[in-house]
Amino acid sequence: MTTWSCVLALASAGAVACSALVGVEEVCLRSTSDGAVIDDSGEDPDVDPGRDGAVTVEASVQLALGYLHTCARKNDGKVRCWGDNGAGQLGDGISFDAGPRAPALVPQEVPGINDAVQLASGLSHSCVVHRAGTVSCWGLNSFGQLGNATETRSSSPVDVIGVTDAVSVACGTSFTCALLEGGTVSCWGANYSGQLGDGTKIDRPTAAAVSQLSGVTALAAAENHACAILTGGTVKCWGRNTDGQLGNGSTTESLVPTPLGSLANVAQIVAASRFTCARLASGQVNCWGANADGQLGTGSSNLAPNPSPAITNVADAVSIGVGYDHACAARRTGDVACWGSAGSGQVGSGSVPADASIPSPTAVVGVSGALGVSTGGDHSCATTASGAVFCWGNNVFGQLGNGTTQRAYAAVPVKSFP
Repeated sequence: MTTWSCVLALASAGAVACSALVGVEEVCLRSTSDGAVIDDSGEDPDVDPGRDGAVTVEASVQLALGYLHTCARKNDGKVRCWGDNGAGQLGDGISFDAGPRAPALVPQEVPGINDAVQLASGLSHSCVVHRAGTVSCWGLNSFGQLGNATETRSSSPVDVIGVTDAVSVACGTSFTCALLEGGTVSCWGANYSGQLGDGTKIDRPTAAAVSQLSGVTALAAAENHACAILTGGTVKCWGRNTDGQLGNGSTTESLVPTPLGSLANVAQIVAASRFTCARLASGQVNCWGANADGQLGTGSSNLAPNPSPAITNVADAVSIGVGYDHACAARRTGDVACWGSAGSGQVGSGSVPADASIPSPTAVVGVSGALGVSTGGDHSCATTASGAVFCWGNNVFGQLGNGTTQRAYAAVPVKSFP
């Protein structure tokens, strides 16, 4: 079975009121008269919120990218999904007895979801946090990642048992975690590498508390590891660590959260299959773990694990995302830069050979004024101040949402947005 990671870092409850950007914690963005997008969170003392006719801009779309599908939540609480639908990951409610499930090449609404405040997608499942704090999930459920005490896939949203006070949710390949009010975390689904963080390797079809973890403000879930930002901007990670993706200087797995001691003031954490990246409050991006395709963004690739954070060539990020083996950052200028594996167009820098990799951040062609960026298996998307969504990369199942299945080496607009 193909495995992959969900690439989401999730905002705290306070961030939702400030900005609808997934993964951006306590960040407000605004645009100036020349179109530049500025982080107005108080981290840049040289920025005057009133000069140049600047106005506050709130992102109207939150994105969540799976391996071969994409979902979006609008401010009206409704969710639309597109791309692969083989496991019911588009949430269309159509019975599996109806025969082969065709992909959706353009966004389609998930029936029954009208109060979503936060959204996440994993390999082949998606979840939302409802306004009341409950969580619903749909799609593949082979390891109980839907959290409803079964291992039966569902094309309709099903309620996660025992979670009633969720702030945000993060989807890994075959597991899911929820950040709860009060700063604790519960996870459910696959646990073969200790990715549920409960000190065991027992799969769980219902939510179980992560051990030795409190004061959490944000989450990220990957193929078989997860990470959390704690109050004060420190980080803990747990699960598989073969490539040093836990960032604690070793390659030894951990069944409980272990500190990432070398970084502070972390504002966003994102986790991929074999590597992890963090955005600091300053805008600097650091990554650690596998780097065979240059996915750490340091300007060179290497086959050996990188178990400690390395500094990338991006120091002005307002949002980051990581795919299977690539990464992207939305910058203060409104531009987007990506790096890593590029052969499917996921870096968005123009046509490249099928085996191409780009180890340094490179500008995405065709998108400007970006507020945030999200990444899937080998596709990427960005939201803009106008409410438009642009995507690029692999499109074999229509996951770019532009009505075709043609790969895009530069950004293309998703239909129906704004």
